[in-house]
Amino acid sequence: MQLLIIGGGGVVGRAIVRHLPAHRLTILDRVPTRSEPAASIVGDATDLETLREAMRDVDAVVHLAAVVPRAHEVHNGSRVHEAFRVNVTGVYLALRAAREHGIRRFVHASTMSVFEDYGRVRIDTRSEPDSTQPYGQSKRLAENLCASAAQSGQMTVTSLRLAFPTTEELWPTWRSPGSPNAEPRRPSLADGTGFDALAPSDLARAVEAALTRTGSYAAVSITGDAEGVSLTDDSASLIGWRPERR
Repeated sequence: MQLLIIGGGGVVGRAIVRHLPAHRLTILDRVPTRSEPAASIVGDATDLETLREAMRDVDAVVHLAAVVPRAHEVHNGSRVHEAFRVNVTGVYLALRAAREHGIRRFVHASTMSVFEDYGRVRIDTRSEPDSTQPYGQSKRLAENLCASAAQSGQMTVTSLRLAFPTTEELWPTWRSPGSPNAEPRRPSLADGTGFDALAPSDLARAVEAALTRTGSYAAVSITGDAEGVSLTDDSASLIGWRPERR
């Protein structure tokens, strides 16, 4: 399968590329990437013409591009604007270009941060997403766009709600991409109960499963929390996935 990975030059993209050997990969990112054996296209994920050109002869799209405003940036207008430009407008344009090319499969990297209190208390993910923070809100809107795009029945779209995706070197701990000098930590709730970060191999398996799913739209929780410490959820059964790294 020929895959276009939008934003594949980021931490998550670089971590999973090596775990997708069965596919021919092209990475679209703002900077050249050296993720062998993937081909590299330099371009903006919010430029429609760039997206149209990158999607020629593509079988499926994996959208990883995102901007994550940190806690101290939520009142920074330019940073919040950039988050909505990439996380919402970029997804809309990618879905539009994919539909124009007749691409049947689209995987969108969302986040468990669509739930306001995820990572602090145990979340029942059958409830409606409720984040009021810029990052979580932008991903909520992107999920709505994905669901709308799938309504025609011409495209299977899956939002993977990721929690604490990490690298092979750091697993089972995690470090925020925005704090490269911070000490890695194992995710935990406010009461101190810990759980594993999401390993790249498990995330790649989730992407693979989403690419073979049939149907219209689904939002699936993808976490390394095999014991359900942080969430009550069975949505991963929609794609037959469960974390194996533990």
